[in-house]
Amino acid sequence: MVSTDAAQIITLIIFIISYIMIFSGKIDRTTAALFGVFLMLTAGYAMHFMNFEEALDYVDWEVILLLFGMMTFVGQLARTGFFKYLGIKAIKLSKGKPWLIFVYLSLITTFVSMLIDNVTTILLILPLTIEISEMLDINPVPIILGEAVLSNVGGVATMIGDPPNILIAYASGYSFNDFIIHLFLPILVILGVGLGISRILYKNWVKTRVKNVEELMKLNPEDYIKNKSMMRYLLIILLGMVFFFGMQDYLHISPAFVALVGGALSLLLTMEDPKKAFEAVEWPTLIFFIGLFILVGGLDKTGLLKDLAEGLSSLSSNPIVAAAIILWVSGITSSFVDNIPITAAFIPVVGVMTQTYHTGLLWWALALGVGLGGNITPIGSSAGVVSLSLSKRYGYTIRNHDWFRFGGIVGVITLVVGTGFLFILQYMG
Repeated sequence: MVSTDAAQIITLIIFIISYIMIFSGKIDRTTAALFGVFLMLTAGYAMHFMNFEEALDYVDWEVILLLFGMMTFVGQLARTGFFKYLGIKAIKLSKGKPWLIFVYLSLITTFVSMLIDNVTTILLILPLTIEISEMLDINPVPIILGEAVLSNVGGVATMIGDPPNILIAYASGYSFNDFIIHLFLPILVILGVGLGISRILYKNWVKTRVKNVEELMKLNPEDYIKNKSMMRYLLIILLGMVFFFGMQDYLHISPAFVALVGGALSLLLTMEDPKKAFEAVEWPTLIFFIGLFILVGGLDKTGLLKDLAEGLSSLSSNPIVAAAIILWVSGITSSFVDNIPITAAFIPVVGVMTQTYHTGLLWWALALGVGLGGNITPIGSSAGVVSLSLSKRYGYTIRNHDWFRFGGIVGVITLVVGTGFLFILQYMG
């Protein structure tokens, strides 16, 4: 039997190599994660600390099934034209005023992101944003940045709004209602701060003279609906899903089961060919999650994460200080790399630290850190990367300077606001 220290060193090296490959951008992140799993299991068998069956035990299948169910459902809802209908409604309310278009589309993206993955929301809203901006002859870049940055903010408010929150929920045991109670108010305040900053930064852009307002007002939102009756039925299912998410504490029904039922009912209603329906499911992302679970499992199996948690806990006996450390370390780290693998790496550490401090404050600090920190740079969140890629495809290149001028400032200031809320969250458990 090889000593534990040697196993820890090997697993740490494998973990670092895997993460470098994931973040390099030269290799697809799913491929990199699977290669990391291969290395981790090879080391596990050779050094007798983990076999394949034990690796699978580290995969949280409820997280995978929850994501699968929500992806399936959202794909069906998107095909009805609901999101375009919502966007046109909001834009008409603005009467062509750039600032109101910014606010309404950003708010739609924010609140939709509380229930639906923000990357999906961006994919649905951004093409409409560019179409309307070109009609009015205004620069769409500020609106795109507002949607990307504030969608990340909105995703922090609920358990199902962002993949990191889903990971945190299952690791901590907190319910859908717990996330609403602890994070909804902070996110509303942070959202207000973000809008205030945008009004100052884009004070010249909001004065842009628009064209073709009459053409805009002639648009009929109903024309964008492909199947009105199906849209209504799916919205009823969505409300039912949210209801059962909220009743989790009382009915003890797994959110993963609720999401699966919602996805299955959407397929039954639409009678969509499963092959076509499942095109909306991001299979590489699901496999990526499985790979991350196993990679982190290797670190946990050798006791490395426990040692790291004890080291962080020794920095301070004050839970607020420890929570602030978690918030800022995870936030700054998430500004350079995707927040999903960062969350996966932090979860076991926070789990051990929570037992030391006997408070759930660290979980909320992690959620705020990885959710808000991703806004600081254009590569810190999936929504940011997708927004830049899509806008470039449509002919609008968002420079790093443009992102840092808005996203960087909003990211840092909202992390400061989030740190302030730790003092309130401490007394909420």
